[in-house]
Amino acid sequence: MLQLMRLFRAATFAAAGAAAYAVAETQLHRIQEHDVPVRASAPALDVLHLADSHVRAADRRRLHFLETLAGRIPTVDLIVMTGDMIENDSGIDPLLKALEPLSARYGKAFVLGSHDYFQSEFKLPFKYLLGRQTEIRAPLADTQRMVHGLTAAGWIDMSNRSEILDTPLGRIRLTGVDDPYLKRHRTEHIARGSEVLAIGLTHSPDVVAPYILNGFDLVVAGHTHGGQLRAPFKGALVTNSTLPTALAAGVHRIGNAALHVSPGLGTSEHMRVRFLCRPEVTLLHLRPTSKE
Repeated sequence: MLQLMRLFRAATFAAAGAAAYAVAETQLHRIQEHDVPVRASAPALDVLHLADSHVRAADRRRLHFLETLAGRIPTVDLIVMTGDMIENDSGIDPLLKALEPLSARYGKAFVLGSHDYFQSEFKLPFKYLLGRQTEIRAPLADTQRMVHGLTAAGWIDMSNRSEILDTPLGRIRLTGVDDPYLKRHRTEHIARGSEVLAIGLTHSPDVVAPYILNGFDLVVAGHTHGGQLRAPFKGALVTNSTLPTALAAGVHRIGNAALHVSPGLGTSEHMRVRFLCRPEVTLLHLRPTSKE
């Protein structure tokens, strides 16, 4: 009986410690870097990828991290932001202010996620672990005000459209889709021409296939939070998408394309835990290989 009580006490302490760490890890923001091989004829390019910041006015540490980010990274060629930027309308103005110092040589672009259309509303945390939830009943966000603020600051809205950037490196195609999670996306415009590089933006990685089939070099996505809760030796428990859990975070080669799924910078305010999945922004160093 004494041995059993000791085991129970140890298990209780371990569980309490893991729970405390899972809450603390949400504040351990970091800058992560990845080298991404691209075809030999593509240019070398540095891309900053931000996703899932889920900002509220109360998120002072996350906002400070964003406000000071420009001073801690080298000047990049492109900045891409793949949705769920706010958690509710209180985050719009602080987000716009925090992003002001960020600049890029050739442009800044974004697509929207479901939290940019709907303000977060309480739901039981265990529902997150049940997997994909598509029905949303929540107050509408002031999406138009946020989009106007971003475009006024020089960001390009890539929702269901393409943009060609004329750069000293050659023409770069950016193509984005509106949020697939809300089924607001279209894919008929996903195509590439003779551009030196083609980059696809999407909030949910569910629509990675059309980009790959159309010869894009890089696809960037968010939404999964990297699983948010990851088990040792197993990885992500859920992705809340059709993406296999093994592809829930990081850079993966799919055919001739590279897919980067960001673990994201924030969480829903009703699921403010992370485990073995630190919040991050990511520097992607696209580097041509010797092989086509």
